[in-house]
Amino acid sequence: MQANPRTTGVLVAVSDAGNRRVLVNWVRKTSAYHLVDRRAADVDDGRPLPAFDVCLADGPGLLGIEAELRSAVTSDGSFLPCLLVESRTGAYERLHEDARALVDDIVTTPVDPERLRFRIDTLSRRRQLSVELRQAERRYRRLFEVAPSAKLLIEGGVIAALNPAAEALLGADAEEARGRELASFVADPDRETVERMLADAAAEIDADGPQFWTVEFETPEAAAICECAAVQTGEGEERLVVAQDVTERIDREERLELYRRAMDEASAGITITDPSLPDNPLIYVNDQFTEITGYDPEEVIGRNCRLLQGEGTDDATVRQIRRAVDAERPISVTILNYRKDGEPFHNALEVMPVRNAAGEVTNYLGFQRDVTESVRQQQRLSVLDRVLRHNVRNRMNVVLGYASQLTEHDDESVRHIAERISCAGEDLLQQSETARNFRQLVDSTSQALGSRDLVDVASEAIDEIAGAYDDVDIQTAFPASAPVRADESVKLGVIELVENAAEHGAPPVSVRISTDGDWTSLSVSDEGSGIPAEERNVFRADEERPTEHSGGVGLWLVRWTTERVGGRVTYDDGRPATVTLEFRPADADDSAVGFGFDTPSGSETG
Repeated sequence: MQANPRTTGVLVAVSDAGNRRVLVNWVRKTSAYHLVDRRAADVDDGRPLPAFDVCLADGPGLLGIEAELRSAVTSDGSFLPCLLVESRTGAYERLHEDARALVDDIVTTPVDPERLRFRIDTLSRRRQLSVELRQAERRYRRLFEVAPSAKLLIEGGVIAALNPAAEALLGADAEEARGRELASFVADPDRETVERMLADAAAEIDADGPQFWTVEFETPEAAAICECAAVQTGEGEERLVVAQDVTERIDREERLELYRRAMDEASAGITITDPSLPDNPLIYVNDQFTEITGYDPEEVIGRNCRLLQGEGTDDATVRQIRRAVDAERPISVTILNYRKDGEPFHNALEVMPVRNAAGEVTNYLGFQRDVTESVRQQQRLSVLDRVLRHNVRNRMNVVLGYASQLTEHDDESVRHIAERISCAGEDLLQQSETARNFRQLVDSTSQALGSRDLVDVASEAIDEIAGAYDDVDIQTAFPASAPVRADESVKLGVIELVENAAEHGAPPVSVRISTDGDWTSLSVSDEGSGIPAEERNVFRADEERPTEHSGGVGLWLVRWTTERVGGRVTYDDGRPATVTLEFRPADADDSAVGFGFDTPSGSETG
């Protein structure tokens, strides 16, 4: 209750008028003090005492403020001294016990000014020290209460005090925890460890401060790392226990270890690079990477993954990867790489950026699969495909030549058969050509998924087939534009779909494009009998089976060209029968070279 930090506040509660006048004048004249005056009105109203540092009171004056002084001492919490002024010997003994308990020192009249000053200064210094100690205790208690780590004071082997973090760790509030042994909150296997920790902590505080004894233990609900040391806050044997809940850290470490083990043991090669370091070097490779490439981790960590490139590596594919990394987007390619011993292999590579919570790229994650045998098999099939189509084309031209001669035969039945042979042969050649075109698109490594105007694609497709079907009414309903995510193969699918309706359906053929909803759709309908039942498996099957196949590849081509760009195909056999292709609308990021669609490089096409 110090009113002025520069001087000592003295409250004069002396009932004798003469003594009061002398003491008041003396206090006012002493520069180190200031008078704390209590007005008569405050006394009559029973108001609390004003702030002061030392109280000067005689017996009657003390009894007059006894209740207020006791309340002030209690509420202040620090040493609040009272100096009793005795006018005759024995006045202190005549006070009742509760009043005597408020007196800290005695001075007799007549008062010697120097002695009085010494007594007041001594009591004031004790008060100031008490206030500072009280403030320090409050600060330390506040720090104890708000500390993020659990703190417990163990006294006489039981918990004497604990902060909220300790309550949370133990799963008990302060009232429940006080008076219990710390080990009673600990899981059975760790109780002996905790008891030994408390027993082994140094009994005396070292000159350099408390020496902590560290252990790890588990409560029924949490895991903690704990430190214990002897402390002295009062009388008796005390231990300060500081515990840190590490449950989340242990769970996180266990998850990280699981992820690490999963990556180490994965069947695909896995690499991690750090773009914040010069040249974006490798900082992790798993065992399968070593198995595929022949390089041990210590041979590649710190180096850029271009060490796998060689003279046969395709420069265009390398540039494609570099553009994706520069643009911080994922990419999938198949690239020719080289093992440590110089042996080439085809690497199905996937690279994707890893971002932090702020969306910044911190690493690149790579997956490698050795698809050399798959590429070679594809190359063999490509050669076989080319040879077979070449032979079919040559032999079928011979068949069509003979059929053409038979169309001039005198026998009408022979001419009819020849015409049927010619139609079947021409249809077979057309399907072979369709398959060749699609094979070229699938095998191409330069196809890019990006923004294409579906209106332009459909218009160009109709223009290409219009000359062959002059007598077919093809009606269109297009918006001004319809940008979708697609590649060049989509046009081939649209040509096949419109041509199929023009050739096998009944006019008019209607081609409509709609941009309503989440998908952009292209619908082709006609008034014919619809697609034969045996051909509709294309719209239902996940794959074409040898026992459930259609007579041609046209509808499969439509489905493949749509699904390969993320679209979908539906069929409605109502009147009119309608096939609908649905595509994802293009967004701002879908540039013409935005998304790589790659198949193994080195495959041949016919």
